[in-house]
Amino acid sequence: MNRIEELRAELAAAETAATLEWLRREIEHRAVYRVRPGDPGILGKAPNTRYTWQIYLRRVMMDPQWMWHCAHQLHSRLPAGPRQFAACEDAGVPLAQALATLDGQPWISVKKERKKYGLHNWTEGRTTGAPIVLVDDVAGSQATLRSAASKLRAFKLPVANYYVTILNKTQGTHAENYLANTQLISLFTCDDIAMTWQAYAERHGREPNFGPIY
Repeated sequence: MNRIEELRAELAAAETAATLEWLRREIEHRAVYRVRPGDPGILGKAPNTRYTWQIYLRRVMMDPQWMWHCAHQLHSRLPAGPRQFAACEDAGVPLAQALATLDGQPWISVKKERKKYGLHNWTEGRTTGAPIVLVDDVAGSQATLRSAASKLRAFKLPVANYYVTILNKTQGTHAENYLANTQLISLFTCDDIAMTWQAYAERHGREPNFGPIY
């Protein structure tokens, strides 16, 4: 590699780092609801549980500029080869559409529940026969991803050996990767974001402002 090629590589690396930092900041400022210390937590999924913070990535995913840059960063990390992206409804839809646009290939979505009328289908879109790459916003318990993979395999559809999310919440919050022998490709973990009220205030010197909720 000559000096010009080295400079181009350094510039590309700096641009990537700057883009990732902008994506991270947008999540931190706009897509995490934090409970003020002393206030009751927000209701959790499990009975009798409350959260001190909750991620709402669609508050940034529905910004086309943010979604486009996010998709480019993830797309550059994916292995080469034929594939078809499949969104886990509903949260994975914007990301799957953006990734499929970069590939120039059709994508599908996988429903949480079978359609109750018409064809009673589990998926939307048309399959291409290529290995299906599942896409979601967050990997936590991975229940949505596991359910989608199970539905696809029940129809004898090929499922890729990797899946894609924006945030890997599994790290530090869950003891294991529930999708065995499957690689998770993501951009961030919870450790990258100031999740709690206190952590945000310490990092930025001000209280978090999630904005109006309708």
